[in-house]
Amino acid sequence: GGKAGAFSYQITAGYDTDNEEGAVRAMGTVAVGPGTLGLAVVYASNPNAYYNKAEWAIAAEYAIKATDKLKITPAVQYYDNYGVTAGEFNDDVSAWKAGVTIDYQIVDNLAAKVSVQYLDPDNAADVTSGYFRLQRAF
Repeated sequence: GGKAGAFSYQITAGYDTDNEEGAVRAMGTVAVGPGTLGLAVVYASNPNAYYNKAEWAIAAEYAIKATDKLKITPAVQYYDNYGVTAGEFNDDVSAWKAGVTIDYQIVDNLAAKVSVQYLDPDNAADVTSGYFRLQRAF
């Protein structure tokens, strides 16, 4: 990885010797307006210890720094050959995921995070999930 001006990038890869499969991921971010635009893509040869959701996926987010204490990050992701059957990715099955994460710095060293996601896979029920977290730094 590295950085070139306002652009940061990272490429990682791994090979799972137990499953004899691998995965590679590329991510990049760039400062745009009041926030940061992030893009990522991942490819996996088949399910493995490094990635096991889909053969490939692409994602985008925009982290908006609304105030010094508030950050809002909407994101979307597309999966192709999504899910696993008999140890291999499902051909011709795709899924979409969209969500938003809100980070709020309550006071120094104490922050709150709320996240909600919606997943819409082919041939399966839609799922809405999320979490709330308080985090203290020491």
